[in-house]
Amino acid sequence: MQFHQQMIKEDGALYLENERMILTSSSVFGTLRKDLIENIGMDRMKGFLIRYGWNLGMNDAKKMLQKDLPSIKDILRQGPVLHMMQGYTKVKTSHLQVDYDSNGSVKSVHVEGNWYSSYEAEEHVHQFGTSPLPVCYTLIGYASGYYSGICQHTVIFKEIACKASGNETCQYIGKSLHEWGGQVDNELQYYENKTIVKELEQTYEKLLEERNNLSTTLSIHKRLTEELISGNDLQSIVNIVFETTKRPIVVEDVEFAPVSFAGLPSSRAEEVVSDHKNDRQNGEDLSGYAHQTHHFTYPHYQRLVTSIVLGKRIVGYCSFIYDKESKEHTEVDQMILERVATVCSLYMLNEKNSFEALERVKGHFLEQIINGSFSSKGEIVKRGRYVNIPLDRPYYLISLKYSRFNETLENELHDHEQIMEFVFTYFKGCSNVLIGQRNGHIIILMQIDSENENIVNVNKRFMNSLAKRFLDCSFKMGISTLAEDIDRAKEYYEESITALRMSTSSNRIICFEELGVVGMLIHAQNKEPVKQKAKHLLGPLYEKKQDHAELIKTLYVFLANSCNLEKTMDELMLSMSGLRYRIKKIETLLGKEIRHPTVGYQLFITLQVLIVEGEIKID
Repeated sequence: MQFHQQMIKEDGALYLENERMILTSSSVFGTLRKDLIENIGMDRMKGFLIRYGWNLGMNDAKKMLQKDLPSIKDILRQGPVLHMMQGYTKVKTSHLQVDYDSNGSVKSVHVEGNWYSSYEAEEHVHQFGTSPLPVCYTLIGYASGYYSGICQHTVIFKEIACKASGNETCQYIGKSLHEWGGQVDNELQYYENKTIVKELEQTYEKLLEERNNLSTTLSIHKRLTEELISGNDLQSIVNIVFETTKRPIVVEDVEFAPVSFAGLPSSRAEEVVSDHKNDRQNGEDLSGYAHQTHHFTYPHYQRLVTSIVLGKRIVGYCSFIYDKESKEHTEVDQMILERVATVCSLYMLNEKNSFEALERVKGHFLEQIINGSFSSKGEIVKRGRYVNIPLDRPYYLISLKYSRFNETLENELHDHEQIMEFVFTYFKGCSNVLIGQRNGHIIILMQIDSENENIVNVNKRFMNSLAKRFLDCSFKMGISTLAEDIDRAKEYYEESITALRMSTSSNRIICFEELGVVGMLIHAQNKEPVKQKAKHLLGPLYEKKQDHAELIKTLYVFLANSCNLEKTMDELMLSMSGLRYRIKKIETLLGKEIRHPTVGYQLFITLQVLIVEGEIKID
């Protein structure tokens, strides 16, 4: 049955289905597409053409509903026929399924097929070349409008392949909107008739909101900067932030210890800090969060966190705290928090520079003391008062040495800076410590404030903290005897260096007092007889000490461990058979049984003297 009639009247008018038509070339449409893209952009052009096609489809659907066709399916099949008659494309439907409600209305529709020789695809390739995405916007708009008009509910078509993208044909799928399951939700915006004027209004409102946010943020930033310039501390800064935003705020250092907070009682602040510390240490690592802001949810509250960064290194965290029921944080909250973190970083930088400058002055003072640069003990004590340390009290001198397992010049310089900063920070606030550097070692003058404190225990805690912080480094320490006179600091420094040389990987902290007779021998005025005796005892081992370096080390560790095979084996990481072989070889070379108490004692003292004097090395 033929329902489509065409005729040209004498006045030149062209009619189709009693509606006047006009003919034009597809290239004109291609030019229109090009002009639309250049003037309103690709996204708006897509919406414009989809709505244009939708209106064409709706118009044809209204006309076809007036025809006396036997079924909805028959009416739907006329859409492709009309599309082809108007020259848009050749259509071949491969699948059409219509489901009905009990009252006979269309419940859902599903249609698939191909478009051949799409004028849109051809013109797009002609004007712009191939496209990564389908471009037949008027075709999907027309099909969506036609099917929606016939079915009396929204039907959306989606182009899944396009000739403009290099496919042989353009393929489409059309389904009732509720059958798509949200897959085309992003496309629905193109069917809305959103005018440019409306978009401009929305843009203006957005810009106004951004301006207000920026104004609020800059106002707070200005106040915080003024606080910083005035020399006020972080507590003053967080008080202003809370006063202005009414948001509880917490500032923590890199170890998650609270630095300052506002808007929270102390117990509540401790709770949120503890939760955050446990969560971050047991879960997600924050080391990659430099210059980033993240939102975390806890059982009873929420937290917006941004990092405080100095020199590409995280030095702390700044957080807004929200109730559990609060809405998600606003954009302005994030902007303010990031500005607060910037001000905190400037404050910490200033504190760090001031603190390190003072520590350098104190370090230089310690070097001068050891070098004997002052004329009297009184002058040293007087200058000590300038840096708040009473140098008329007893003290220890400590030498600290570190080495990296995988050493490079770059690593060495970086580690030295980091280790010195850690040592300064560890003893920050202590009025009984001076820290300096000498001959590649870190030198510490330390006084013990309490009679219950032990110099070794104090430094064991310090060494444990160093080891945990610098996993790639090994640390050793030598401690002098208790000194009374500050003007004799050089002697006690030498004691600490002597003790340091005797430290091993199994005994990293050595006190000079532990050396006993060795200490006396080393500090004797005439050391040559001692060294000659030592060389005589070691005989062949010493004569070819470079060739026998491993045997000398094995002998020293074996004697240091009281001739215990298991301990020696563990420290040297040898097998038992390998260790027994070395001991037998040593005894053969020396012609002595090294397990004999007298022989072992003499050999051990000999090795200690030679190690301290630099004649042999065991590391």
